[in-house]
Amino acid sequence: MRRLWLAVVFFVMNCSTNDAAGRQNAAVSCKNRKDLVGECFKVRGRLRFYGSYPPCRIWPVGSTHLLGLSDPNSLPPNVACGEGFEVYADYLVCPLTGAKPSGMQMVCVASAVNIRASEVKREGSH
Repeated sequence: MRRLWLAVVFFVMNCSTNDAAGRQNAAVSCKNRKDLVGECFKVRGRLRFYGSYPPCRIWPVGSTHLLGLSDPNSLPPNVACGEGFEVYADYLVCPLTGAKPSGMQMVCVASAVNIRASEVKREGSH
């Protein structure tokens, strides 16, 4: 468990230091994209890596739908998406597609605060 936390911290710090300017510009540009279909909104959710498209998704706490990230490389510099961990945070997301009751809405992430990362629990593990 300790190794996982160190890996998560290293990953986030590495992304932040190596590409902070590019990722920050991408996050700022999220709010200014020409293809937004509505106003940006706040959501408390869990960011997790999935094996299929889109690979990074946010599950809004208390809901049954997912928000798909159109470009996981454009996350703000203080949050990362990868295998083995999940990131709970208060996200400011901007919609790229309309919301559907039974479908995934595509979004970009403008910012993330109140961040808490944890190890992904594997089924059958205790």
